[in-house]
Amino acid sequence: MRFLLALGCCAAIALAEKKAIRPPAGPASGPYSAGVLTDKFLYVSGHVGPEPGGGFAPGDVRTQTRRCLELVGKVLKEAGLDYKNVVSTTLYLADIRTLPAAESAYREAFGGHFPARVEIESQLLIPEALAEVSAVAVRGEARAIQPDGWTKAGGILAEGTLFFSTLRPVDPVTGRLAGTTIEEQTAQVMRNQEAVLAAAGMKFEDMAASRINITDPSYYAGLNETYKKFVTAPPPARATVLAAPFEPGHLLQIHSVAVKGSGKGRPAGDSPIHSYSVMAGDTLYITGMTGRAPDGTFARNDIKAQTRQALKTIEEQLKRHGMTFADAVDAVVWLRDPRHAAAMNEVYREIVKPLPPTRATVRLSPNSADGLIEIMMIAHK
Repeated sequence: MRFLLALGCCAAIALAEKKAIRPPAGPASGPYSAGVLTDKFLYVSGHVGPEPGGGFAPGDVRTQTRRCLELVGKVLKEAGLDYKNVVSTTLYLADIRTLPAAESAYREAFGGHFPARVEIESQLLIPEALAEVSAVAVRGEARAIQPDGWTKAGGILAEGTLFFSTLRPVDPVTGRLAGTTIEEQTAQVMRNQEAVLAAAGMKFEDMAASRINITDPSYYAGLNETYKKFVTAPPPARATVLAAPFEPGHLLQIHSVAVKGSGKGRPAGDSPIHSYSVMAGDTLYITGMTGRAPDGTFARNDIKAQTRQALKTIEEQLKRHGMTFADAVDAVVWLRDPRHAAAMNEVYREIVKPLPPTRATVRLSPNSADGLIEIMMIAHK
């Protein structure tokens, strides 16, 4: 399936030919921009779905998801784009069993041109919120990538960048779960990933970033042992956090971004399972950084210290590529405890400036037992 995406014509887009910009889209309630526009993509912050008059539709996931998408749509409009330009969304649900209701709102917004999508169960920072949606849109063409025999697309290819939908431990042709061990299930997800890459004319060396959700920290070692068997080039940037299973019996899921040619010149030796950062053309993908200090320790129960350390480590990667936080366009913050949000934001606001990137902030625990926060960031020259 191939579809054309409209070109924006507003003044903001003209400026974006030179550098990343933040199109105005109303006041933000935290240290993040509603949207960040580059020469190719628009990144949109995670939006929850309050009613226009305030408050949330209690227990109504469909209405809340519709409101999330309406707010995403306002950012798109400010950039001269529309829903048909969206190539990837992340849908956070307080209860993954409510996905069918959220999908109803998706059909209303997107019609028949669905973007790649990631679905994750996560408690949101506002207790009344049942859904949150973040997005990426493209200014040019895009096409769906569907390997032979698959019942639906595995991702969207736009401007040489492949945005994967969530890949789960099931055979995409038969729908069967791939065993009961983390090793079996990881191998299936990685084979699924290889199939999508091949259908897009790519290889593992084109992988730029992966986000991995596992359901139990005890699976981390088995995940990595199997993951390394599929590493045929310096690995992508990566984050691994804990999340509830999509369905009973699922032990992990992976969603990724690949950029054609991003492996060329990538230094080896960072780690057998991840690169600290990957420069793909003009875009930098930085591995999820926790508050772990260089000596391997955490400032226990100190969210401010851990946030500061995570951002310091990210800043080191930015400097490695001649960049600063002014070049940051998108971030994801995973918090173990939502009560830490205010203190985290205090430090984040102090460091990530002058204009912050878009951001989604959700309650998902870092894999490290003492870790309170993990931050993954994208920057653009």
